[in-house]
Amino acid sequence: MRRRQFLIGVAAGVAAAVASPFWERWRSPGPAARQGVRLDTTADLSTKLLASSPMPVFGTPRRAGSRDVTVDAAQTFQPFLGVGAALTDAAAYVLTRYMTAAQRRALLTEMFAPPPVGHGWSVLRVCIGSSDFRSELVGYTYDDLPAGQSDPAMAQFSVARDNAYIIPVIREILAVNPSVRILATPWTPPAWMLASGTFEGLGGTFRSSDMGAYALYLVKFIQTYEAAGIPIWAITCQNEPIAGGAFIAFSVSQQESFIGGHLVPALAAAGLSPKIFVLDDQWSNASYGEQVASNSGSGPHVAGFAWHGYTGGPSAMTSAHSRHPAAEHHLTEWRSLISESLATQMATTAGGYCAQGVANWAQSVILWNLALDQNGAPNHNKPGRLGVVTVDNATGAVRPRTGYYALTHLAVSAQPGAVRCASTTYGPAYEAYSVYPSDLTTAALVNPDGSRVLYVYNGRASAVSFQIIDKARGEAVRVTMAAGELSTFTW
Repeated sequence: MRRRQFLIGVAAGVAAAVASPFWERWRSPGPAARQGVRLDTTADLSTKLLASSPMPVFGTPRRAGSRDVTVDAAQTFQPFLGVGAALTDAAAYVLTRYMTAAQRRALLTEMFAPPPVGHGWSVLRVCIGSSDFRSELVGYTYDDLPAGQSDPAMAQFSVARDNAYIIPVIREILAVNPSVRILATPWTPPAWMLASGTFEGLGGTFRSSDMGAYALYLVKFIQTYEAAGIPIWAITCQNEPIAGGAFIAFSVSQQESFIGGHLVPALAAAGLSPKIFVLDDQWSNASYGEQVASNSGSGPHVAGFAWHGYTGGPSAMTSAHSRHPAAEHHLTEWRSLISESLATQMATTAGGYCAQGVANWAQSVILWNLALDQNGAPNHNKPGRLGVVTVDNATGAVRPRTGYYALTHLAVSAQPGAVRCASTTYGPAYEAYSVYPSDLTTAALVNPDGSRVLYVYNGRASAVSFQIIDKARGEAVRVTMAAGELSTFTW
């Protein structure tokens, strides 16, 4: 098989993946192999889709060229935990209502099952309550009450609405791959904790007097999900907490007080210890997360930062790492737009978000909605967004999008326990919607078995030939990449 893609069985309604010798060819040789495997996807998503081929045999490096890429497996950085997407209310609805059980099982197996069965995606973001991507007109939390009422003891707490399709889909994913890590994020506390009494809108204000109740709310969520067989690996306190975000603003001082004075004691009292990530907002808002991580009350409990890719650039993570070297960094949200060209989608997602993200300390890479229909729906006032895959709402047919390939190029090559290592990269530092990758943008990993992984996006307007030089072995191979091509080299 020279190409791997979804084949949609219209009559049977089953999405299936063609078996490929790619898995055996790169998994089995071990670090001593002189010939590796190459995986290619072109920006047009038609010429090549996860197309595997053998790399040329490594040999003595030729004279150094201007675009040669050196991989130094001895110079290592952060562990790489994997890739995934967000199972929003909308995504779970699409997977449940528009697909047959067989179609959905095939898709989730293809994404999350470890190789050689699937691609090995290993991270999932879920919403605590509903977000702006939901199937219902009115959003919900797990303790919604009539105006004027409150429930600080959480006597009315219930995740019953998640039982329709969210919890069942998460369970399906965990059945496929029990090692999937789940990050949970709230978009808002219950409306009775807000000064306005509603979370429908932007920039609502959280009442600090309800911090204890909110901590209990998050504890109850974790307990209820874990009782349903869904362990929560990590949480954030609020999605996009900077003023004007959806749905509420959660100030630095509030988050500092909430984490140290309320959330951590409540988790400890319940015997829970999920990781706590701060920020969960744009690269450009790094100062928010750094202030919370530096605070004497909240900082000791902060495991790391969650980052979104809509403004700023991934170099913000390296700056934060220099001041908080023990903190983890996770990319938790980015998506492409229906209006964007495939070339732009590949440049931003593969080159900017994935390659430069991992090269700037990201330990995991998560995209936004795992699935939406062909209209970018369902959503609440957020038209024109692409899911990682598009599901036809009449047939259940699956169309993988650019983000699907960008993630899979990382997932299929990185083994559990992989760490980033040094690699040469060229061109400007990515800045969302202003400075795009325009040259060879790379990220490299070394696997536990010693094999190397080089993830390369060619942002040049023409094809480029270059040497991949394995510094430790003192050997090289020459390759050529087409304009806009994404390639992963594993040897």
